[in-house]
Amino acid sequence: MTTPPRPAHTSPAPEVHVYPFTLRGDGPVLALFPGSRADEAVAARAADHAARTGHPVTAAAAVRSTGFSINALLHQARGRRIRAEADAILAAVLPVIARAGPVGAATLVVPARINPYQALPADRVERLAGRTGANVALSPVPLTGYTPHPSPGS
Repeated sequence: MTTPPRPAHTSPAPEVHVYPFTLRGDGPVLALFPGSRADEAVAARAADHAARTGHPVTAAAAVRSTGFSINALLHQARGRRIRAEADAILAAVLPVIARAGPVGAATLVVPARINPYQALPADRVERLAGRTGANVALSPVPLTGYTPHPSPGS
């Protein structure tokens, strides 16, 4: 007796969270990539934004780390590991974003106790957005500790 084929389970499209960091909701974008399957949705949204507005996108790989070391050799190895992980994460998404316009690359280093597949710390994301000049952050996961900025009309 042959069993009928199982229906294909389609999972919902990954959600892209949009976080404005300034009163101007338009401008350069910081796209965060933790290395999950939702990275493709963030890359597509960032590319769409860049194509529509002409503003640059900064692609940032979220990488976990235990922190600095006083041992120079361990510190150097940590730096190489972070760069290698960031390069591997961004290699999958940069071609999609680069077709839409100029792209910068950055690394968001988060503490080892944080799981970047579930949430990212808003304070670190906001500091990175300030350093890169981004007005808006796109993330496949929520930002913990994020406080919305007042809208221009309020």
